Amino acid sequence: MFFVTFGSEIHTLPMIERALMEGKRIAAPRAERSTRSLVPAEITDPGRDLAPGAHRILEPAPHCPTVEPCLLDAVIVPAAAWAEDGYRLGYGAGYYDRFLSRNPRAVRIGLGLEVQVVPCVPHDAHDLPVDLLVTDAGVRTYSHRSGSRA
Repeated sequence: MFFVTFGSEIHTLPMIERALMEGKRIAAPRAERSTRSLVPAEITDPGRDLAPGAHRILEPAPHCPTVEPCLLDAVIVPAAAWAEDGYRLGYGAGYYDRFLSRNPRAVRIGLGLEVQVVPCVPHDAHDLPVDLLVTDAGVRTYSHRSGSRA
């Protein structure tokens, strides 16, 4: 599952298009405001399948079939800032925090710019670090979901 770029985030549409060309099944999150949750839905053609949704962020249109979260192999996660230990500072609504805590099998991959990486960010006991953080400066790998560098 890829997040779809919003604001100044890393542009994910070229990655989504390439993955689709390689024959991968791709989901994107649909925000359900009433439950403050993310629902993954499959996309096959970003130009046709993505439309402005909650918070004016592009998300799968209603015609896109939902995907059971337990079927996701990886979740590409956005953040306002990344800590050096793999924790993230989100945008305040908690959508990704709740989603990731309910989907322990999927590999959590942070995607951002190196300028977003700071020594630490505030996090609670329920927050989960990413397994990998990919930035323009390289890839950080964290050990078995502990948040410490591998």
